[in-house]
Amino acid sequence: MKYNVVIVGGGAAGSVLAGRLAADAHTSVLLLEAGPDYSDPAHLPDEIKFGHTRFAEAPDSQHNWALRGTITEEQGAIHVAQGKVIGGGSSINGQAMQRGFPEDFDSWAALGNDEWSYDKIVPYFRKSERDLDIQDNYCHGSDGPIPVRRRQTGPWPPIQQAFHAACVQAGFGTTNDKNGLHPAGLGVTPSNNLDGVRVSTAMGYLGPVRHHLNLTVRGGVFVRKIVIEDGKAVGVEAESGGKVFQIESDRVVLSAGAIRSPHLLMLSGIGPEDHLQQFGIPVIRHLPGVGQNLMNHLSAQTTFKVNGVSLAGHHRDAIHFALHFTAPGSSAVNDMVLRTTPVVDERRERVPGIRTKYLSGDVPPEQAARISCTLGLPDGSGYVPSRPSTIVISSIQTMSDGCGKACEWRCNCWNRTRIKTWPTTGSIPRMTFWATTTRWTAGYAKP
Repeated sequence: MKYNVVIVGGGAAGSVLAGRLAADAHTSVLLLEAGPDYSDPAHLPDEIKFGHTRFAEAPDSQHNWALRGTITEEQGAIHVAQGKVIGGGSSINGQAMQRGFPEDFDSWAALGNDEWSYDKIVPYFRKSERDLDIQDNYCHGSDGPIPVRRRQTGPWPPIQQAFHAACVQAGFGTTNDKNGLHPAGLGVTPSNNLDGVRVSTAMGYLGPVRHHLNLTVRGGVFVRKIVIEDGKAVGVEAESGGKVFQIESDRVVLSAGAIRSPHLLMLSGIGPEDHLQQFGIPVIRHLPGVGQNLMNHLSAQTTFKVNGVSLAGHHRDAIHFALHFTAPGSSAVNDMVLRTTPVVDERRERVPGIRTKYLSGDVPPEQAARISCTLGLPDGSGYVPSRPSTIVISSIQTMSDGCGKACEWRCNCWNRTRIKTWPTTGSIPRMTFWATTTRWTAGYAKP
């Protein structure tokens, strides 16, 4: 059978595309996902359905690719979870429904991408969401497929009280709407968790249209490459059940994520010519930008001891604050994010301390907390290699392609961010001040 559209990747984007395209009964849509597909919500595994654990992010979970990310020589490689399940990252992640800021979209429009201005994008944000807390006629929707709410059940945890007080004392403003026209400052991050359930794009977009006869969803299908004839994509080569076969289509939509999409393009012969030739891949089209300019938000964390305050026992749906602000001297607006959490991850891990190391020295982890300073708008970037078995990515400091180059992130407060045991103190304002003065730059170094 030949389809009108084949979508490669049933993740956060692919599920939306399939749901929207299938609304047209005259368009036949095939959605291919490498991981498992759960068509019946009753059979959804708990680690996917419920958002209060990190079990689906564990290296031994079948629901993520369990990639290895190369960071610094001192730290070595880390586990990087990328969704390998229907819904993709929206089925395994922390359920933060944080939009880009209005100025981010307007900056793209200023570069010539005029269809990406905030005024032109915000109608689609409205269409996608069902905001349960804020109703207005411009920024927020009321009947979209994805619920949005601000977690604030029960009393504020003491550590969040202290963080809020410290930020206000330091002169930062507050906001009631992190997805509104003025999202900067201290506020509560929106979430798509409803009554403990993680509402993924597979739930919100695919669920209501699965009965459409023009939509076919297949899990456990690994796409090997795009089939190109006379310069046109005419289908895909895929593997399922140990067999390799070709699927024909009028259009191929590649939505396999920031890592797998450029990887698949290069395996199909589209990418930097010298790199493809290095691995014996026939060059269909020389496009040096494929796999380049990969960006991620890196974080520096400072751990401190908490005196006289319990970090346990608060409601899992309790309030959590985030501070968006502009770093002193930065050319980018609202480029930094500051948060605080206990060292013991509130979203329980299968093996405690595997994903979030307990860098607390001789202080018991349950008596320590951390300030996390995240760079949301990096100047530097990394890249994705084409070698199928050695995809090397970094969510923190280094991106290497295995060819002798690395993009290494350096912090001006180098000596503080590299020590094994962080200084401990009971003063959250002190830690906040240190983190807000941290500035990041990017450079290149050999691994």
